[in-house]
Amino acid sequence: MAGFTIVPHSNELYRWFEEEYRALRPRAPMPVLEIRFRRFTGLNTTIRLREGRLYVSLSDLLEGSDENVLRAIAHILLAKLYRKPIDAAQNTRYRRFTTSKSVSEQTERIRQSRGRKKLVGAAGHVYHLEEVFQVLNARYFNGLMGQPVLTWSTQYARRLLGHYDAAHNTIVVSRVFDRPGTPRYAIEYLLYHEMLHLKYPVTARGGRRCVHSRDFQADERRFAELDAAKAWLKRLQ
Repeated sequence: MAGFTIVPHSNELYRWFEEEYRALRPRAPMPVLEIRFRRFTGLNTTIRLREGRLYVSLSDLLEGSDENVLRAIAHILLAKLYRKPIDAAQNTRYRRFTTSKSVSEQTERIRQSRGRKKLVGAAGHVYHLEEVFQVLNARYFNGLMGQPVLTWSTQYARRLLGHYDAAHNTIVVSRVFDRPGTPRYAIEYLLYHEMLHLKYPVTARGGRRCVHSRDFQADERRFAELDAAKAWLKRLQ
């Protein structure tokens, strides 16, 4: 498949979007719809209104999904676009679908095969992430944690300070930390937090993602200079 596939107007998907539109905006004129399936790296969905036309892009991973799931997506996209309340049942239905084991595994496989990760390496001007990782691994994990790919970010981000990408087994740390004024405990805490994401993967419960479990939070409190690190990071942001 190319970058996208335009869905024929004879497809039932148009009828489901039109019915969800009519339920949300019963008196408004029906706009012209154009729906496409795109080769996204995940379960991405977008909707745009341009010159009276609605352009909908859905991940090709959703092609052939159950009617109830696609209706839920239509409802959520339209409700967000027109700033209407999102029906709780529709939201729950979509969350249960995206967090199901089969869909989660399929999404991870697609992210690994399609996604591209820009890596600039672990060596910085002031801190070397591999050296920091090894110290933390010995101090908090008895040296038993396998080392993922470690890299500084390409940008000096102040919002996304660090993250663990499970699809590529990579920890990315914002380059904003790689400077003389950054205390050692701040970079250690940030990397330690992301290391805990390796130890405690994201789980799904009742259609909701659990990112920081109780065990995760308990382990995080073991960090020796937790309060000082959090206070410094708060000032940075």
